[in-house]
Amino acid sequence: MEKRNKIAVFTLLLLLTGIFIFSLIEKHSQWIEVFYARGFYRFYSHVPRFIFGYVPFSLGDLFYAIVVGLLLYSIAKLIGNLWKGRWKNSFRPVLLIINLLLGLYFFFYLSWGLNYYREPISTNANLQVDSLKLADYLVVLNGFLDSTNNLREHVDPSQWEEHKEAIQTDLSTWVQQDTAFAEFLSRGHIRAKSPINSRIVSFFGVSGYFNPFTHEAQVNKAMPVTFLPFTTVHELAHQQGIGFEDEANFIGFVRLQQHPQSFYRYSAYLQTTLYMLRELQGMYPDLGKDYKGRLSAKVLKDVEKERYFWSQYTGWVDDVMGLFYNQYLKHNNQQEGIARYDRMTRLVLAYELKRRGCR
Repeated sequence: MEKRNKIAVFTLLLLLTGIFIFSLIEKHSQWIEVFYARGFYRFYSHVPRFIFGYVPFSLGDLFYAIVVGLLLYSIAKLIGNLWKGRWKNSFRPVLLIINLLLGLYFFFYLSWGLNYYREPISTNANLQVDSLKLADYLVVLNGFLDSTNNLREHVDPSQWEEHKEAIQTDLSTWVQQDTAFAEFLSRGHIRAKSPINSRIVSFFGVSGYFNPFTHEAQVNKAMPVTFLPFTTVHELAHQQGIGFEDEANFIGFVRLQQHPQSFYRYSAYLQTTLYMLRELQGMYPDLGKDYKGRLSAKVLKDVEKERYFWSQYTGWVDDVMGLFYNQYLKHNNQQEGIARYDRMTRLVLAYELKRRGCR
């Protein structure tokens, strides 16, 4: 066996060993919380944020393009060798493809992915999410509906459409300075940026995403500005070490709820109210319909504008991406899949009851 092939086989064995160790660690959330999330990650996360955070464009998108290019090149080389009957020469491309995929898988969990297995935020923030009652749910929803409608009367989203980059910068600074949940979130350089091409990203049905390799928090600036602040703070929560989607939503709500800017508060209340209405309609369709009817005409116009925007991009690409991402979430300790986003309502309700002295 050639020296390069021996090195490739040795690398394969090392990667498999590392992945096996991670599979054992994943079962111990307290260990991950103490030694990884609040230990290793807090220090390591400064490195990619420092290297990539100050670059104005998305290096993570270029990274994905390079990886796809390497995979396609290796696959083409493998097919060429097989077509020409060069069976021995096919061994190296196969090893290259396997090692590349396993290397990415290993680095994903080392760099950020183990945050999916840390202690839940309900434990870290001392929130009682069990035994929540419908009556409490409706009381909180009533207040959120009023807040959403009232805030909309004092803001004009159209005035913010040309200031999307300023919103990202402003909220990055706000999150950097915010001390909420500081006990268990990483600090350091915090910044949101946009994909290289937000229109292309829209075809995948993506409003924002976090790159676990470069630690870049990306926000789709093509979508209506009303939903931009909430998405921005959501992705920044991922950047600070939050894995679960409902927890990132919850942190986004809490941080914007306290912001002095009315437009940012409106974005938070609007998104959260829509989540609560959707869950209520799923359990009690008639009751949910009645509560949704309380949204003001201006709010409904904002909701319709977002619906129309995404309707222009829905298609088979969006459907395939949805299936892939659903399985990705299930593989990473979120058995609900995409429905995990909706579970933020439990956290918001528990938080509101605790804030009001009811729990």
